[in-house]
Amino acid sequence: MRYFYIGLGVLILLLLLLFLIFCLRRKWAEKKVCRMSTEEKSGKLCEALSVFGFCYNGCDDTVSSRMYCWQRQMGYCRFFDEAAPSMNMVFECEPVYFSYNKKRYLIEFWKGQYGCTTGAEIGIYVHRGYSSLPPEKLFYECASDEERLPMRFVLYRDGEVILRRSCIHWWLTGFVVGMFSRCSKLRMEIGIGFPDRQMCQAFYEGLRRNGYGPRDIRVEQTWVYFSFDNPKSSQPGLYSRRSLRRINRRNRRNCRRYLRLTRPFCSTLDRISYLALCFPLLYRTIIRMGVRCTPKKLCRCRKRHEKWRKRG
Repeated sequence: MRYFYIGLGVLILLLLLLFLIFCLRRKWAEKKVCRMSTEEKSGKLCEALSVFGFCYNGCDDTVSSRMYCWQRQMGYCRFFDEAAPSMNMVFECEPVYFSYNKKRYLIEFWKGQYGCTTGAEIGIYVHRGYSSLPPEKLFYECASDEERLPMRFVLYRDGEVILRRSCIHWWLTGFVVGMFSRCSKLRMEIGIGFPDRQMCQAFYEGLRRNGYGPRDIRVEQTWVYFSFDNPKSSQPGLYSRRSLRRINRRNRRNCRRYLRLTRPFCSTLDRISYLALCFPLLYRTIIRMGVRCTPKKLCRCRKRHEKWRKRG
């Protein structure tokens, strides 16, 4: 019995020692973050995010995609949306297919929860050459520099603006770190400019085929404006609603954990810098926001897309 109490005492001492080390490490991390300059923190965060194709925006304390990221070499297909929940992404999407200048275009819109972030995206993809397959079965390339379009969106959460983006881009994105949102609570106000009226009309007809009425769309010269609230097109169905709810519970738990652990700080830059020093596992989870795949998985994804397309 004496040895039992000795072992218990040693265990308690070890736990107390670990707790003391943890507290000291947190204090050290807090002081180090406070001593670092904004440029130093921003540089380190952008360097870490660049591996995943993103960058930090200090003007509004959010994260967005880079113009020349590795995702641009991957292209896009419907299977990527189907498999997104495997990367803790639960979103609503609105793919718009149309043809213009002997090319088949896909302009897709997303809004929802991307792991520990709430975000939205607009992507432009092109299929060159002839194919008898329906548009949702094709594999699209990312738009080239000449095919980029001026785009803008405002993301609302329960009627409150949480994100604004405006740029000539092929993949316009924005993510608010640490915010949890259900897709039904989000709304995008979208505007896209086209080089001529023919392409503008082709996109307009694509929206009409999706189920948008004339009152849902506003056309001003070669710009098209509309609101993406409840998707009109069918949503990816690879995962059940029960599975999506389970993923979202995990995302909400991680968001709460992120906010609680980084409570000494208010800005995303300080919070993530603090995580990198004190909680590296959660830090790696955060910076993978919006990543559906990696370059090493590109060939595997394309093979899966072929199987998925044949399966119908």
